[in-house]
Amino acid sequence: MKYVTLLTMLAPLSLAACDQSAMPPAGMGMAPTPMQTGPHAMRPPELPTDSAQPAPTAVPSSDGSPAIQSDLAHGLQVYRQTCAFCHDKGIAGAPIIGEASDWRPRLAQGMTALYASALQGRNAMPAKGGNPSLADADVRAAVDYLAGQVR
Repeated sequence: MKYVTLLTMLAPLSLAACDQSAMPPAGMGMAPTPMQTGPHAMRPPELPTDSAQPAPTAVPSSDGSPAIQSDLAHGLQVYRQTCAFCHDKGIAGAPIIGEASDWRPRLAQGMTALYASALQGRNAMPAKGGNPSLADADVRAAVDYLAGQVR
């Protein structure tokens, strides 16, 4: 009987604790948790900025087609956010940025083929580097940047 009385008294309190009106509006009065701000917080990886990395260069077309002009600085940004994880280390057979021996056979196929590989995926690389929200122009800018690091 004691437990029934105790449960009867505590039940309304537990329901009141779940009431949404007791919660402050989002972002008001609630501090972020340590998982949101601490050393293990979910953040995009920070890539080292290497001042010795060559500046973006123009990419002439190797297949005789007119080279598509893109903003190479934007290509660098897309590369760092989407492509660098694999292309910096050669993960899953990805050609390493700046390694001529990795890129020459691919460049010999022409920029159109490189764009198609990046947009549609090839071997272990998913389409758009696994980021389907990227616009096609963003992917082309990253390809231009990568190809420009070899020449």
